[in-house]
Amino acid sequence: MKKIRTYLFNFAAAALILTAMSNSAAAQEKGKETQKPTTGTVDAWRQALPPEAENAGTTDEPASVTRQRDSREAAEKSLLALERKWMGALQQRDASALSQLVSEDFTLVSPRLVVAAGDRDKYFQHAMRDLSLTSYDFEGLTVRLYGRTAVVSGRLRQSASAAGEDWGGNYLFTDVWVSRDGAWQVVSRHTSMLPPEKR
Repeated sequence: MKKIRTYLFNFAAAALILTAMSNSAAAQEKGKETQKPTTGTVDAWRQALPPEAENAGTTDEPASVTRQRDSREAAEKSLLALERKWMGALQQRDASALSQLVSEDFTLVSPRLVVAAGDRDKYFQHAMRDLSLTSYDFEGLTVRLYGRTAVVSGRLRQSASAAGEDWGGNYLFTDVWVSRDGAWQVVSRHTSMLPPEKR
């Protein structure tokens, strides 16, 4: 009788263990169905992240790139404004503004005037005494930045005279600017006169 009780007890225990194991296996299978299927290491990596991290950074560019682009755009706008300020200073014969914009080692090459590096006084004498700039207009300006150096080029249309000679017309120009101590100064200008427009 004792043997029969032991046998029944062992049989009941085994049945309970088997039932518990099958319930556990069913629960695991159900859990797998709700998970994303993994097809590689990238998917496994994504599943380990919280849901909000999966979309983070996909539409926005890094802050450093945004800052660099904003800084570049600000420098371009500043240089275009300085080009106009320079021509305005020539028109108004404003020596103070010119001395801030034109570097000590400024060079100028144009069809009518050449100023060698370090001969800024010659340029100032021409600008303050000889040149009479009536009007000017820029077209097709482009700015290229190379660190603390910038090249501005385009077309300049001006009405002007110098020492009684007509200096009006259309010019192609290239200006080189350098940033020194946080301020841009022009170090070189090269101009070429375009032939008169046919009417």
